[in-house]
Order: sequence, then structure tokens, then C-alpha cells
Amino acid sequence: MNSYSVKQVSSFSKLSIRAIHYYDKIGLLKPASRTEAGYRLYGETELFRLQQILFYRELDFPLTEIKALLDDSEF
Repeated sequence: MNSYSVKQVSSFSKLSIRAIHYYDKIGLLKPASRTEAGYRLYGETELFRLQQILFYRELDFPLTEIKALLDDSEF
């Protein structure tokens, strides 16, 4: 499994590192794991979720609504 750092995810998504950290803080995009030093690592599942987040952001959905949609078991 490939793991990507916050910096790499930021580069892929054009989101700021601060935004990615905020998404983690609010539970919208949790990292797959953390290194011993505490660095966040994201896998392909998280990148797919980020793709969905970006799609809904493009449609001007608020973050709280996006989280509710993606966390819904029927989604």
C-alpha cells in the first residue's frame, strides 16, 4: 500500500497543508496512519474520500454537510 504525506496530498489536491490538518481535526479526512514522529500518512482510501470532498466543495456544500454525507452508511 502506498502512503502519502500531507505535503504530497497537498500537492495532488491543491489544498493547503493547513486545510488538510483542519479536515483531520474536524474528522472529515482522517489519516490512515501516523509515523512514530506523528506525521500523518494517507492511503488510497483516504485519497478517494478526499476526491469526494473536493467534488462536494466544488458544488459549495458546507464541510459539515459533506461529512454527514460521506459518513452516512447508505452513501
